[in-house]
Amino acid sequence: MHKYRFTSLALIAAVLLSACGSSRRQALYSSPNFTVYADSVVWGNYKAVALSSTEIQSNYAPAGAKSDSLRTWKLTADIKAYPSVQTNFPLVNALYNLSLEELEKNRTADGYLNTGKSWEGVWTRDMSYSIVLSLAYIDPPVARRCLMKKVKNGKIIQDTGSGGSWPVSTDRMTWALAAWEVYKVTGDKAWLDTIYPIVKKSVEADLKTIYYPGSLALGESSFLDWREQTYPLWMKPVDIYRSECLGTSVVHSQVMHILGKMEAIEEGKHGEYEQKAEALKAGINKELWQPEKGYYAQYLYGRTYMSVSPKSEALGEALAVIFNVADKGKRTSLIDHMPVTPYGVPTIYPEIPDITPYHNNSIWPFVQSYWNWAAAKTGNEAAVTYGLASIYREAAMFLTNKENMVAQTGREEGTVINSDRQLWSVTGDIAMVYRVLLGMNFKPEGILFKPFVPKAYAGTIKVKGFHYRNATLDITLTGFGNVVKSFKVNGTKLDSAFVAGNLSGHTTIDIELSSQSLPESKINLVDVLFSPATPTVSVDGNKLSWNKSAGADFYQIVKNGIPVGKTTDTVYSFVSSNSYAEYQVKAIANDGESFLSEPLPIYASNPIVLEAESFAPRSSLPYKNFSGKGFVELSLQKNLSVEIPFSVDPEGKYIFSARYSNGTARMCCFNTCAIRTLLVDGDVAGVVVMPVIEDNQWSDWGWSNNLVLNLKPGKHTLKITYLPYNENMNGEINTAMLDYVRLVKE
Repeated sequence: MHKYRFTSLALIAAVLLSACGSSRRQALYSSPNFTVYADSVVWGNYKAVALSSTEIQSNYAPAGAKSDSLRTWKLTADIKAYPSVQTNFPLVNALYNLSLEELEKNRTADGYLNTGKSWEGVWTRDMSYSIVLSLAYIDPPVARRCLMKKVKNGKIIQDTGSGGSWPVSTDRMTWALAAWEVYKVTGDKAWLDTIYPIVKKSVEADLKTIYYPGSLALGESSFLDWREQTYPLWMKPVDIYRSECLGTSVVHSQVMHILGKMEAIEEGKHGEYEQKAEALKAGINKELWQPEKGYYAQYLYGRTYMSVSPKSEALGEALAVIFNVADKGKRTSLIDHMPVTPYGVPTIYPEIPDITPYHNNSIWPFVQSYWNWAAAKTGNEAAVTYGLASIYREAAMFLTNKENMVAQTGREEGTVINSDRQLWSVTGDIAMVYRVLLGMNFKPEGILFKPFVPKAYAGTIKVKGFHYRNATLDITLTGFGNVVKSFKVNGTKLDSAFVAGNLSGHTTIDIELSSQSLPESKINLVDVLFSPATPTVSVDGNKLSWNKSAGADFYQIVKNGIPVGKTTDTVYSFVSSNSYAEYQVKAIANDGESFLSEPLPIYASNPIVLEAESFAPRSSLPYKNFSGKGFVELSLQKNLSVEIPFSVDPEGKYIFSARYSNGTARMCCFNTCAIRTLLVDGDVAGVVVMPVIEDNQWSDWGWSNNLVLNLKPGKHTLKITYLPYNENMNGEINTAMLDYVRLVKE
């Protein structure tokens, strides 16, 4: 029997309560659900206690486990290579050491880091977000190795994702955030010389592929890459490609800022990428800011016409604050008003009904870490205290940095997948010391300290052995608040809380905070809420009808992205017009609204249909359900270009789309999205994206993205062609079957 195993719940409670008795006078955070003390967490009948900086005991019992078992974490790994942290709070000290041990356990024999206990290998976004949180300064060599593992053909790798990866999933640019962070920490010019061409080549491919005129960055929500977990069920990968997401767009805006800085250092050029970054930033604030809610919307979505999904998207909201996409007023409003739930900030809010928790109805500690960092930047003490408690509760109770937890219950079980020692959760806990409490901001020229210590955490923080370039730093911080009263380096008082990057040798840094009370602050703490179900709409003549959504007070009808009517009924009659239209319906309740239904096209005239086999060799492959006499194979070996002559009358806007099939892999998780460029009369009109439909399902046909063409009356030529920037993440398989193209008069 384990020496910490008891059979009596009363004995367990006695042990735990005796350990935390003194801590009851210094609760760091208290709510009706749980309380965090200096050395313990109490959550109903569950208790976790830091017995020392190297040992934590918890009686938390996952479903199926005996409720009277006492589990123990005790440090066994050698963590001497890392900086040590000592605070007045045993729980903080122990969880920091637990996280360092879990970082060691994630190491691989060949010098990389696994993404988690259940996730082997290096993943671009997971590693990149982990590097930005803390790996860049905790272990820069392994950060560099892992980043370079995610480069192929001189470009950043987008991991597998919905519909065949890039350009449906487009958050690979988090790599650039991480690579730049490593440069800021190390000041290594050779590293900058290495990463600059990689970032530039990747950005240039994106500029040609994931933007429509005036759009935000297109593609899947950053990290939220499980389609039905954050999108309506009708949205196929091609619809996700066309969507414009907050978090992904913020990442791309920041990366273009970074590329502008890189270009200035490497080539002495200024302006081009900075202008693009500012334009994207302006677009985010114009299209997604919700003044009535006080935070950003999660994305724009639709097919030809875009609408706003007003849900919050926690990671994107946090990044908008950290990367200054939100101005000061918006930053403060966002942290004040964004919905947060009793156990932490949910990844999206409200939740989607009838979807098992994973990204939906969940809290991810790494997202909470970014949100805490953002809250500290805004000076919101209530938010930071709440956010730290969220992280410390789960790690102490579970004795590991879990991947996620159910938002409704705060428990680890109940999600579709959950891993121990998830890398970005591990690095998020570490970041709470350096990014939040010490407020370390790395610059190419040095470190700027902007500490944020809630009053509950007042005391002394000592960090020893922090390796920074050619120096080893010992840092002592005292007091609370976010105003630096005194900043000393090697005993000499400085005018600003900044240390230059040319330090060398052993260096002491002493920071004294003013211990002035921070301005009153708040959070928008709410219960977990589910939105109404998305209506399924059909059309008969000029009448729309749909199923009733439980809890809906009324329904809103949307035409071409613009609301045109409301009804409490489940039918709606519209007036036929002489132009193309797309109708959608959403259910609205007093406290939330559903997603919009799938766009229903209403044609005013017959589309122009151009059969591919009339203009290129017909394929002999045995696929079925095609239109006309056959279809054309598009691959890197066959039909690299297909020219299609046609005529239109009258002039105007025509909506182009292609009917295709792509059965190269599973829809959920590979990298063979087919990509081509569309030219009209020799001019580039856009990119044709043909995501994977399903493995070997070549007889299932779908539609590419829509492109709006301005055409004059008369003869024209469409050219569907493969250009170098159409290279997908696979590189070798870029294949689709083309049935026909369609032109619809708008």
